[in-house]
Amino acid sequence: MASQPHRMVAAHDQMLTLHLSQHVEEHSPRENDPHYHLFEQAEARLKKQGLWKCVIDDELCGGQPELHHSHVEFSEINSTDPGKVARALGLHFQTDDAFQQWIEGPGNLEVLCTNHHRTRYGIHVLPEPLWQAVRFHRAGIEAPAHFVPASGLGKDGS
Repeated sequence: MASQPHRMVAAHDQMLTLHLSQHVEEHSPRENDPHYHLFEQAEARLKKQGLWKCVIDDELCGGQPELHHSHVEFSEINSTDPGKVARALGLHFQTDDAFQQWIEGPGNLEVLCTNHHRTRYGIHVLPEPLWQAVRFHRAGIEAPAHFVPASGLGKDGS
């Protein structure tokens, strides 16, 4: 049987609407976290080593560098199972304190610019599969996704 030729799907845009409800367990404010100095030390080391720039480093970059908790957000520490994190990432936490130290350390931090962190092309506004597509997109090609605030939508939702 002869194979059928593959048909290409034409480039197209499609709007997605997401309404999310995020539950955040009770947690201390950042300034009261006994491990926050580790976050500040990581930031200082990155700056000293000349690494205080977005790890994406592409034409979509914009704004100032910021540290992103890449695996576990600080605000989600009390709802995160350290054992599951350890198994998934090949780590071993002897104590809860060791886990909390890791949260604020280099293994859980990466430098992102404002755009890739919290705004239009950001990890905090795009679903994971689309964020990964933006993160690794080819230069010169339209970004696979970007955040559109409700105020930026027309009456028909596009």
